[in-house]
Amino acid sequence: MYDEYIKAGQIASKVRKSATKRITSGMKVIDLIEWVEEEIRKNGAGLAFPCNISINDITSHYTSPPSDDTVFCNGDIVKIDLGTHVDGYIADTAVTVIVEGDNIEIDNNTSMPGRLDNGNPEVTTSDLEERVELIEAARNALECAISIIRDGITLSDISSQLEETIINQGFNPISDLTGHSLARYNLHSGLQIPPVSTGDTHTLHEGDVVAIEPFVTSGVGLVETLPQHYIYSYLRERPFGESEASKLLKHIQENNLHFPFAKRYFLDLYDEDKLNHVMHPLITSRAIFPYKLLKEASGAMNAQCEHTIIVEKEGCIVTTL
Repeated sequence: MYDEYIKAGQIASKVRKSATKRITSGMKVIDLIEWVEEEIRKNGAGLAFPCNISINDITSHYTSPPSDDTVFCNGDIVKIDLGTHVDGYIADTAVTVIVEGDNIEIDNNTSMPGRLDNGNPEVTTSDLEERVELIEAARNALECAISIIRDGITLSDISSQLEETIINQGFNPISDLTGHSLARYNLHSGLQIPPVSTGDTHTLHEGDVVAIEPFVTSGVGLVETLPQHYIYSYLRERPFGESEASKLLKHIQENNLHFPFAKRYFLDLYDEDKLNHVMHPLITSRAIFPYKLLKEASGAMNAQCEHTIIVEKEGCIVTTL
């Protein structure tokens, strides 16, 4: 078991580090996402979830839909969140970067669902300085939390450490985005580890596996749910007769039973318009669950850092360093 967790973590770390070197202004988001996902497979792991790329005030749950024209712009603060698994044993990791390079001219008619602005945003020196500080605050909070993890620590101890570190650096934790426990074939296996103190006395023990992922913002520290959704997970069997919806649900059961998936995964079965039509009854019947796009509620910039950790008697193993 440990060997699989370690291998998944090593692959996730390698791909994460390489992804930060590839991102540049003018690059399409879908090109980076597809590169990340292909690199994970080439290195011998499976996808624990679609690669998430969340720009500026978007916090999470964005992955490219088919035909995504979203591009990165100079000064964007971008969360890259990726997950791998080896035989069901998961590594979940994230990093935040600031995009550099020359912006390209963007057609006003271009559809960019991965941005909540129209592209080419004006970013001042003061803006950039704050974004650098946000990333540093998230990184410091994660490191401080990791430093205290050991057998016998409570979830509240970890949450309090995250909260104190973030606030002392002049920012707010996003309280409703939490770390979580991991299990084989189970990305969110029951425990939640928020970046604010909750008084949760649940104790971690040697061998437990958790992902710690503080989100840091200059805003109110809450998320707002948007109507768009691009990531899904299987929930249950539903009767659809001999329809295309039934065929797609069977395909999901056979290929995406345990881990979240994206619409992009099914473009070899249907074109984009047909795919939207076929997926609609799966969503409305709750055969599959849509993860709606999340943004910081006050529209503020935010940063995320994340590692996967195996608890030991006197410390922990960080699998995704």
